[in-house]
Amino acid sequence: MRKSYLMLAALTAIIGIMMILAPTECVKVSVIVLGIAAIINGLHSLVAVRNVLPNSTFSTVETVKGFSSIVLGTLAVLLPLVFAGILWTVMMYVIAVYLVLSTIAEVFNITQLKAANLETHSFSTEAIISIALAIILFCLPAKIGVIIIRLGGTALLIGSAVCIYLEWKHKPLSIEAEILPDDDFEK
Repeated sequence: MRKSYLMLAALTAIIGIMMILAPTECVKVSVIVLGIAAIINGLHSLVAVRNVLPNSTFSTVETVKGFSSIVLGTLAVLLPLVFAGILWTVMMYVIAVYLVLSTIAEVFNITQLKAANLETHSFSTEAIISIALAIILFCLPAKIGVIIIRLGGTALLIGSAVCIYLEWKHKPLSIEAEILPDDDFEK
């Protein structure tokens, strides 16, 4: 039985239970996590991605996207912690709009990279994830948002239960020691 998988499944179950019992607090944590992710994404865009093509338009788009990611991420982390209340909802909408604009920039970058015959899979994945997160963030402040979070928590809880069961089911029943010949006794 792999203990790391069991611990990961247990942690996932705890997160699922938290999502079911306290969905609004999970939204607050998600806003902060998305802010941290935006800061990291912005730094990655500035350091690694903007110099992929020698095209100045590509570089400009990535530079603007990188700096806006860092600014928005910092706001998403700091503002809700300083000012509570309605600011959580405002930050969710701001992050959602940012993700839509980021997707538009990614589509532009994908066309530039395809024209240069470069790999675009990671950019396509980022665009798809960004638009999916934007849709979820637009739904969260509404009543359906709580339902979505609770359904996600239920899915995490079921998934972790299945993982724990499979790890338990496939554990070795007994461990037999391997007997190695001792060269000293044979001489």
